Amino acid sequence: MKTPKAAAMFVKVDEWKKSGQSLREFASTMGLSKSAFEYWVRKKRQSSGNSPSFVELSPLVKPKVSIEASTKHPVVDAPAQLVFTFPGGMCIKVYV
Repeated sequence: MKTPKAAAMFVKVDEWKKSGQSLREFASTMGLSKSAFEYWVRKKRQSSGNSPSFVELSPLVKPKVSIEASTKHPVVDAPAQLVFTFPGGMCIKVYV
């Protein structure tokens, strides 16, 4: 059973998710520290059973793959649908 304070903070967590603000910005508008608001975000996640986890991604259609003669890396004949570029230059491309 949630306490009245927990219920009120869970409402604030929902408001934050819809606000488009960073966690730090939203917490400061409420007069809370970033770490205090993160605590309530974690508590709400735990109470709803939505803990972070890995999700397996599998393509619905396999792309056509060809091997270039000059390298051993496959070249896909379709544009990447998702591209994740990380600091340092590492890039993950997801083809669907």
